Amino acid sequence: MQNGGRISELIRDSDNGKSFAIVSIMLLIGFSFHGYTFVVSIDDEIRAKYAESEFNIQFFEEILEDDDSIIVGDGNTETITLSRQNIGVSLTKMIAKLEFTITYSETSGEFGDPCDEVRVEVPPNGMVADWQNENNVLANSTDDCETMSLLIYIYPQYDGMDKNVSGNDIEYWEDAWSNETYGSGDLNLRISVDTNRPATSFAPTIDDNDEEININWRLTIFEFNIEDVSIIQ
Repeated sequence: MQNGGRISELIRDSDNGKSFAIVSIMLLIGFSFHGYTFVVSIDDEIRAKYAESEFNIQFFEEILEDDDSIIVGDGNTETITLSRQNIGVSLTKMIAKLEFTITYSETSGEFGDPCDEVRVEVPPNGMVADWQNENNVLANSTDDCETMSLLIYIYPQYDGMDKNVSGNDIEYWEDAWSNETYGSGDLNLRISVDTNRPATSFAPTIDDNDEEININWRLTIFEFNIEDVSIIQ
């Protein structure tokens, strides 16, 4: 009460309002200082929180593999479709990449018959994947019965290596590595065949009008675990 009385007494001693103005300015400066200190303090706490956040991310891989074969007629194209659903991959597991190995041999039985020309490709659509990855191999071809390989990276930034990351919070990193959108949709493997006949073919009973193509696919899927390893000070 003494302080309040002194302020009132100071204000009552009117000197054209100068005392009142001085008191008002002092109060304004005091409130501004405390407000600034509070904002800076909160800002520093937020910055410190995220600057000190550090997490270890461990990945656990699993390989799913299967074989298939298909007969492709001369001049025709056949399609094999793979998806999360028809392979049976749970939504709790992320799809990292898909690899194809395609083989065939000349099966006409005609002596001297050269290998047929086979072309394989995966159009960059249908399945949600890392289509811009420069390491993708989306097409291949051969006319000498060589083995062909295709490779499609599906989950961006995934390389199978455990990581130490900093900043943000654990929910951020969980969301970053649990986006089941990648790998959704259908991935189509297109296989085309053009048969080749030997120039000296003389056996009309042997007709080379199709080819059996063998396909092996390997799907890499992963789960992860995130541990907060921040140093508590």
